[in-house]
Amino acid sequence: MLPGIGRAFQKDFLPQSQVVYVVKSMNQRFQGVILVLLILLTISLLPVHAFSSDDTQTQEEIDFGNVFRTVSKSKPLQTSPNFIVIDDFNTGKITNARGALWQTKAPAAGALDLSLEREDARNPERGYAMSARFNLSKKETATLQSVLNRVDVSHAEYLVFMCRLALEGTPNEKDPPVRLRIALTDWRYETAIYDFTDRCKENDSNWKEIILPMTVFKGLDLDQVFSVQFTLVAKNANVKGVLHIDELAFFGFNDVAFDSNMDNLTGFPKKVFDSERRKELRKKHGNKKFLLEIARDTWKFFENARDKRTQLVIDHIRVGDAPLAADYTSPTNIAMDLLATVSAMDLGFIKLEDASARTKLLLDSLSQLRRYQGFFYNFFDTKKREITRDYISTVDNGWLAVALVVIRQAFPGEIGKAASAILDGLNFEEFLDPGNNQLVVGFDVPRTDFGKYHYGQLVTEARATSFYAIGKGNIAQDHWWYLYRTLPAAWKWQNQQPVGKTITRDGVEYFQGYYTYRNKKFVPSWGGSLFEFLMPTLVMNEKKLSPKGLGLNNRIATELQRDYALKEKKYPVWGISPCATASGRKWKYEILGVKALGSKGYSDRGIITPHVSFLALDSLPKAAIANIRRLLDYEIYGEYGFYDSVNVRNGVVNPQYLALDQGMIIVAICNYLKDGSIQKRFHADTVGQKGEDLLKERFF
Repeated sequence: MLPGIGRAFQKDFLPQSQVVYVVKSMNQRFQGVILVLLILLTISLLPVHAFSSDDTQTQEEIDFGNVFRTVSKSKPLQTSPNFIVIDDFNTGKITNARGALWQTKAPAAGALDLSLEREDARNPERGYAMSARFNLSKKETATLQSVLNRVDVSHAEYLVFMCRLALEGTPNEKDPPVRLRIALTDWRYETAIYDFTDRCKENDSNWKEIILPMTVFKGLDLDQVFSVQFTLVAKNANVKGVLHIDELAFFGFNDVAFDSNMDNLTGFPKKVFDSERRKELRKKHGNKKFLLEIARDTWKFFENARDKRTQLVIDHIRVGDAPLAADYTSPTNIAMDLLATVSAMDLGFIKLEDASARTKLLLDSLSQLRRYQGFFYNFFDTKKREITRDYISTVDNGWLAVALVVIRQAFPGEIGKAASAILDGLNFEEFLDPGNNQLVVGFDVPRTDFGKYHYGQLVTEARATSFYAIGKGNIAQDHWWYLYRTLPAAWKWQNQQPVGKTITRDGVEYFQGYYTYRNKKFVPSWGGSLFEFLMPTLVMNEKKLSPKGLGLNNRIATELQRDYALKEKKYPVWGISPCATASGRKWKYEILGVKALGSKGYSDRGIITPHVSFLALDSLPKAAIANIRRLLDYEIYGEYGFYDSVNVRNGVVNPQYLALDQGMIIVAICNYLKDGSIQKRFHADTVGQKGEDLLKERFF
């Protein structure tokens, strides 16, 4: 933590002659007189310092340069939790750290040109800085701007950067012919502008450190800063020169990114590894009580990892030395939240009236999300419900639709009608590629590359979407037979040549193929992960309705995954599927599996994820429970239940929770302890009933 900056700031940082402009709503520019009055009013209200008397973090004197010197010059600012980096320009590209381009607006060609030069402000031997070369006539204005994707900087204390101004000719340093301004704009398009000319006017080779308290950017919603902009304004003469910018970031005294996001949540774990709770669970001999207590802990994620205002569950959190709190969600996350609510009610954690009220809030929030032809975009920020990418995902909308079917069965009446209203707007024929009668993975809006990638195999998590779409009547029943059991034998790159026979169903001729591994026949998934095989069983009772087909295949795949890990690799536990893994201050969602069980096959890196053991309660319950108990030998348990992964080769646990995986855990436990209550609700609906004949297929 940085010592305080109080007296140094009061003494000489922010002279009262500095000008701060607050512009309300960029789309309604004020007329000249009103703008002048606003500027004068802002100046008169500008505080001499930005710290209150009770701000204990900022009472000791320090030199402002210490802000940057909190990080060694040999390391980028991103390595410190005190910084949210906008751009250090070291990628060598004209894009910021959040992936957005730097763009210019100039009165004429050549008036403002951007380039990157090898002269990093902190470490000249390592990186780059941005150079904005300008050539302006008097009174002309040029800007460079970059989008920040609504970054939350509510716990930032300063906006910081380094600059150097080089003017051509012999300018008057006391009254430079160009003014330099920086602006922040929030999600409402309200903008605050700060003039930093006096801090960067010396015409020499030294970099200047600009440390701006966030208090000068008045009137902004710092929960979502949309963009940053630099403006160069020529005064009463033509002016040429170069403005160099580097190390542009927000600075805070603790973990500024985490603190900024975390304060939006209902709650957050106070412990990292809950050793006492783990010991308690290991002593519980009855499987039902054992699983019930895990479900109770898992439910805490959905109670707390949600935005206080919108009630939207966030994608993930992580505790420990590098904590994380996401600020976005997806339709699948919302689906898991809805299914978790019904599960919590069935398991006795909440009462019917509480579950109903909670579900109504979720549906109200869901109804306020933007849609495209009835479908939900794939990522929304949880604070303002704004979309963060113009992409529509088939499987994510599919899982939301499946969850809404369960909701309308669990809560008939007003809530059921609200769920049905959303479902009525979803027509999955929009995702059907008529060229091969398969569903596309998704598409950008406006549509591009439609039909480039498909959910072409039956054994994936997307088969629940296909089953729903057929049951609703959006697509014909014959779509089911166009899904590959194994890839065509002519595709020689697949893991093994399939064996099988040609079958005709509903007028469709298809190859009913299979692979063999460890002397067992099975129909493969794409990557060989248990997630692909088993996730649909959260709602589809394949064990009962498809005992010679999908139900049998699920059991065999689970056995093969277990035997691969325990017998072939000699791992202490099993369960290989996509999951979150540790990567320093960052994290990765790794696509993992058992290669031999997939057509293409994912890699195995010795990383085990607990959520698939809970999915396996449907396919191999005794082995699944035994594996869950063995997983407790690792420090893999926290306040909200099992963390997402452990590397059994080195024992490293990633203390992270994902909404997707937490949802699968609690729903799977509910189905196991409550006689398939979630599955029963799905199959009680006309959507679930219509396609049940499809599950009578016999694989082998």
